[in-house]
Amino acid sequence: MRNDIFLGLMVFLSITSAMTAFAQRPGGGRGPGGFDPDEMIKREKQNVFKAIEDLSDDQELLLDGIYDEFSLSFKELRDEMRQTRDFQAMRPKMEALRDEKDGLIKDVLSEDQFVIYEGLMDNRRKQMQENMQRRQDGQGRPPMPTDSIQSQSN
Repeated sequence: MRNDIFLGLMVFLSITSAMTAFAQRPGGGRGPGGFDPDEMIKREKQNVFKAIEDLSDDQELLLDGIYDEFSLSFKELRDEMRQTRDFQAMRPKMEALRDEKDGLIKDVLSEDQFVIYEGLMDNRRKQMQENMQRRQDGQGRPPMPTDSIQSQSN
């Protein structure tokens, strides 16, 4: 089982590394409105590490690799979206990338740990949808709470 996880992670890392080499683009990571995908992904990873208190060193190492590659792949898709301006076509690609990350993380975590992870991601998606709705309603985005993590292990 552990070899299968490692092999899957290595294949994912190899593919995304090759894609990165062809899609590198000069410039900073900040997008429109000061959105920084590196910071978003870094915060997500920190939230996962904080919420799942019983991660082993091996799990942390594997999660670091998954998030590093997810960050690179996310930037590539964002750059492609900027070039093509076809935002509708990018949505399924972004969802597939997120699903791939979630699948790799599911292989690394125990069942109980993955339940905590799913809860974190569900909360994050709900917050994003609420923020999007507020922007559409002209209300803007509320201030970010200083500590948005609530341990869901109990």
